[in-house]
Amino acid sequence: MWLPADPTLTPNTAKTTRTPVAGVPSPECPAGLDCRFVPAAYDWSSTDHSDPNNYGNYDPAERPSDGNKITSIVIHDTESAAASTASPYDQAIAAFQSPAYGASSHYVIRSSDGQVTQMVPTKDIAWHAGNWTTNEHSIGIEHEGIAAQGGTWYTEQMYQASAKLVRYLAAKYNIPLDRRHILGHEDVSRERTANFGAAHWDPGPYWDWAHYMDLLGAPIKATASAASQVVTIDPQYSGNQPLMTTCDSAGQNCAALPAHGANFVYLHTAPSADAPLITDPVVHPDGTAGTTRIDDWSDKAVAGRSYALACQQGDWTAIWYGGQKAWLFNPNWSVAVHSHGLLLSPVPGSASIPLYGRAFPEQSEYPSTIPFDPVWTVAAIPWTMPAGQTYLATGVFRAENYYARFDPATVPGNHTLVTGDTTYFQISYNHRVVYVKASDVQTLPYNG
Repeated sequence: MWLPADPTLTPNTAKTTRTPVAGVPSPECPAGLDCRFVPAAYDWSSTDHSDPNNYGNYDPAERPSDGNKITSIVIHDTESAAASTASPYDQAIAAFQSPAYGASSHYVIRSSDGQVTQMVPTKDIAWHAGNWTTNEHSIGIEHEGIAAQGGTWYTEQMYQASAKLVRYLAAKYNIPLDRRHILGHEDVSRERTANFGAAHWDPGPYWDWAHYMDLLGAPIKATASAASQVVTIDPQYSGNQPLMTTCDSAGQNCAALPAHGANFVYLHTAPSADAPLITDPVVHPDGTAGTTRIDDWSDKAVAGRSYALACQQGDWTAIWYGGQKAWLFNPNWSVAVHSHGLLLSPVPGSASIPLYGRAFPEQSEYPSTIPFDPVWTVAAIPWTMPAGQTYLATGVFRAENYYARFDPATVPGNHTLVTGDTTYFQISYNHRVVYVKASDVQTLPYNG
């Protein structure tokens, strides 16, 4: 999440409550957690009430009884508005109370003591991930912090509170406690080519995924034999201190960040530390190599994420990553461990197949009561799955689009879950998960 530099945003703490009052629900939290409810805004975002889509900051729903299954939890950090003296925690709460902000999250967690503020009921759809398929099927949790300073912000109190909350939510909605279902915002792609480069990278390299998964009771570890063609990234956080740099907004005046534990490994174009880092056409449209910038997600494989094994050469492991063979240094299989999983490849005869940022129905599948918006058009994103490569399936989704407009606008067909006949696999493609049509892929025989 990125907050506007608006020092006028201060939280309306008068709405804070731990017990029900008129119009304010009790927080959905486990016993023993310091938790309160501060409602996010659900209102017109301006004085112009002619546009039924001109509102914020979430959509009422009845998940999962309305057909919108909750299948994942997304971990965010709040970032900060530099011009404000308020804490990132208070800024996030204030922003979500402003309907003009256009975003929300179900929960916000404070760094200093792990206090939890719920802002959107979990049955409703918060606008948190920048991807509608993800929003439909997830719960978003903001953590107070700044990604480039995460080692300072991500405290043990925060980890403990967040893990307790996630265990509670996972049990409530039957969400598996693994990295295929407990995602970072950085794992989520944008929906369309038009805004693809705007994907976020929080909570960033300083979030200790290994420790967090331990707290969830789901440690990152080998789950399959050496014959498995799936590997899971598992660097040792405290001892894994790769060089990272930070630069100004123009990409200039870069400086090295202090040495600190990190959750990722760099990926190279060949099995050598001297080989260039891999690149990505979205992050580096000029074709230049990946960099050590903390916000450059083109060349980093993150703890807990799993990929198809391409090959092994000495202490170097290659995975299929973003349409290319990417090499990581893996002595004694201490960084990438063998795991289970369903692998996919393009159907025979295809040079490559398209990938999608969301799992949406075709235009012909929308009812006549809902005017079709061109932004819903099923269109491929800038990445493809080439023939001869394999990728890990991380979920199965039917084509869906939850149509919602502001309730007081009284539009026909409001709160309709539009479903289609297309089945999509979600796959672990690079730093992010994306979608492929089931009809375009073949499943490979399981090994290991």
